[in-house]
Amino acid sequence: MSMTTLIDKRDMTYDRFEEVAGSDGFLADTERERVAEEVHHSLIADPNKVNRFTGHLGELRADGAPAFESRRSGAAEETPDSFYINRAKEYIDSVSEAIGFAADEPAEFQADPSVTATSAGMRVVSLQQMLNGIEVWGMSPKVWLLEDGTVERVVGDTASVPADLPVTPVVSVETALAVAAAKAAEAVTLEGPFGTDELPALDISQGFRCLSAQPGNHQPLIFSNGPFEEAIPARLVYLYMGKDARLTWFFTFSRKNLVVQYHAFVEAAGPDVDAESPQILYFYDATDRVVAGTVFKHNPNEGALVQVTFPPPLTDYPTLVPAGLPAGFPDAWTNPTNGTVATEGNNVRAFGGNNLPFEVQVGMGGGVFNPLANSPEHLVTSIFYFCNYMHDFFMMLGFTEEFGNFQKVNVTGRGKGADPVNAFARPVEIDGTATMATRADGLAAEMNMGLVEETNRHTALDADVVYHEFCHGVSNRLVGGLADANGLREQQSRSMGEGWGDFFALSIINFSRAQERTVLGNWVVDDPRGIRNRPYDSQYPGTFAHIGLRRGQVPGNPDLNYREVHNVGEIWCATLMELIRKTSTALGSKERGYRVIWQAVVDGMKLTPRNPSFLAARDAILGGLRAMEGGSLTSAEYAAVRTGAWEAFARFAMGFDAVSTNASFDGCRGGVDMPPPGSQD
Repeated sequence: MSMTTLIDKRDMTYDRFEEVAGSDGFLADTERERVAEEVHHSLIADPNKVNRFTGHLGELRADGAPAFESRRSGAAEETPDSFYINRAKEYIDSVSEAIGFAADEPAEFQADPSVTATSAGMRVVSLQQMLNGIEVWGMSPKVWLLEDGTVERVVGDTASVPADLPVTPVVSVETALAVAAAKAAEAVTLEGPFGTDELPALDISQGFRCLSAQPGNHQPLIFSNGPFEEAIPARLVYLYMGKDARLTWFFTFSRKNLVVQYHAFVEAAGPDVDAESPQILYFYDATDRVVAGTVFKHNPNEGALVQVTFPPPLTDYPTLVPAGLPAGFPDAWTNPTNGTVATEGNNVRAFGGNNLPFEVQVGMGGGVFNPLANSPEHLVTSIFYFCNYMHDFFMMLGFTEEFGNFQKVNVTGRGKGADPVNAFARPVEIDGTATMATRADGLAAEMNMGLVEETNRHTALDADVVYHEFCHGVSNRLVGGLADANGLREQQSRSMGEGWGDFFALSIINFSRAQERTVLGNWVVDDPRGIRNRPYDSQYPGTFAHIGLRRGQVPGNPDLNYREVHNVGEIWCATLMELIRKTSTALGSKERGYRVIWQAVVDGMKLTPRNPSFLAARDAILGGLRAMEGGSLTSAEYAAVRTGAWEAFARFAMGFDAVSTNASFDGCRGGVDMPPPGSQD
């Protein structure tokens, strides 16, 4: 299962580009040329990379930008991160008109204090558009910089919003909370490949108590949880609607075990707002839910039960250990205490249905988690193994402490700790069957695994399920940003969250498998076809051109509906699977092909702006590959890999001429062209 939008009063079909620029050309060209003269270098823009919903460029490349030769006065007090942050903010301010802002429009940005870096050393500064000290929701560009501070490009969404938008709400936060909580408390049916679950309505008649003072309108508040699982955060944000922007109250409501986590935007001010009965403008379930799995060392279909060390030897990982990881990597998964060892460590805390870890005695040879097969303790041991394995796998690809990984204590002192994965292997059927809730850096993620009703098989025993779900946490933080891990919320973005999860679940097992497996979740649902519509082979029929088509509209595949995030996510996964095949062929090595693409995909997540389209994520992967030239790839190898990559994207209609007007399912136009000679990605 995946996130569900219940209310969305934004006009996602609105075409601001057409309204502002007309049909005669790309309005930003003249402004871009003027701005380029002012900043003393060329600015490269592609009209096909305009977000037509906002009318702004989704990507602006800098050609010949000067290095940031000297740091501002007081440089001795400037940290390495603030150096890149200051450069990024200065740069986006200097080119704001080329992106799409008018000269008299506010273009204010606040930076995420954590600067990320790709494996090739590219620095990435994540920005949040602001107005009057209030967040403009979803408008979060990234600035790519070389190590010396030279800006390479600006990617991601921004929007023109009026400077005179209201700052003070006319709707009280208590009134807005009551309206949103009533919706969040409704009974809900969760539907997924494992069957349906019914969540009952909640009683909110007792109300909610404010737990924090609000020093200013733009400052966040916290309310008591009432019948919900967690305390309810509230803050003001501006929501871009298309033709206008609205001041709203933003709330998060969590149901039991975080199986559902609603985000609600309630109008706070604006024309015709009823202060006593405001409308909900946008309301969706933000929880990522997994879909299938396999495991003993992967699952019962992929080998017998074997005993491995926790952590396993490095030869058990398909990735290579890069320079710069802490000495002794991988760190211990467990911490023996008072003669016992439990499924609790720095990266993962795994619990059973009683909310307790599996604990065993430490003997002369150490502690051995050796439960009976299919017992509750076996489920806990399995989920503990899989989550720790993925922690180490992604850490070797650059998802480290400073970039938001899941750890209780960050030994390097970078990033925020106190956020391991709390993994629950419940020996019963549960709401959602298998779920993952990812929160900001410094707040623990929560994974829940349960029985599949039809097969009586457990998702915790299937690496397909656990790996897929863990990947939601990785993509939510690397793309979404460490501040809230909330950057995959538009339709294409959410679909890619599903596709990334499927891709890593399959490619990890395929690395050491003689015959490529192209179906997902076949063991846990006891069906050789798995849980997806089609196998992820080179003949997968869906393409970028089919996104937005409903059932009955897809040529040759009338049973498919490409307005559903899992189905659209299949297109993204099928593309990445083809990308890894093409790269392995180009390099003449399966091992190198897999490792290069894994690294490019993770680097690409760091480079991808929040709420991306498929094409924005495509370009970020290409950027990750380009940065490898002269490092892990020779120039000749890079040329071959780049050609193969474009062939893979073109095969799925994401060629050079493809167009995405925004990150919704509307307005996707497929293209199969290869880039012209001399063009830049």
